[in-house]
Amino acid sequence: MPAQDDPRVSIRFASLADGPRCAEIFLLGRRAAFPWHPEDRFGLNDYYDCVAGEEILVAEADSRAAGSIVVGFISVDVAERFIHNLFIDPLWRGRGIGSALLREALSLLQGSAELTCAVRNEAARAFYEHNGWTPVLSAGLGDEVDPLVVYRKSAL
Repeated sequence: MPAQDDPRVSIRFASLADGPRCAEIFLLGRRAAFPWHPEDRFGLNDYYDCVAGEEILVAEADSRAAGSIVVGFISVDVAERFIHNLFIDPLWRGRGIGSALLREALSLLQGSAELTCAVRNEAARAFYEHNGWTPVLSAGLGDEVDPLVVYRKSAL
């Protein structure tokens, strides 16, 4: 339950109108998650390429003062049972939004799912492991700069 001064956060399927806000969150999140890359490596349009053909759920905060704003999203490749992207606006981290989006994605998939995470992204790896995801494979995935680890979890 949100604190008295925190806005309510709900999760819903994304609409086309959410694209620009999700692209902004994606850009900010990638720059923060991959500080070893130059900032100009990432762009706003990368979002659209990375989520093409996927189901997208957004976390939307609603407060009386500010109105509604998308504060995070998760993209899911349902056919592959794969969670591709999870990003939260940096100003909204630490409020359980990422965990809630992961639960909704698993519910959507109704079974086990996998995701990958950059080995060097220690904060994200700790987050996934805290949420019960198990690393199952890491050798040979990604590239020299961004090796990846695969995580797996069954539906709740």
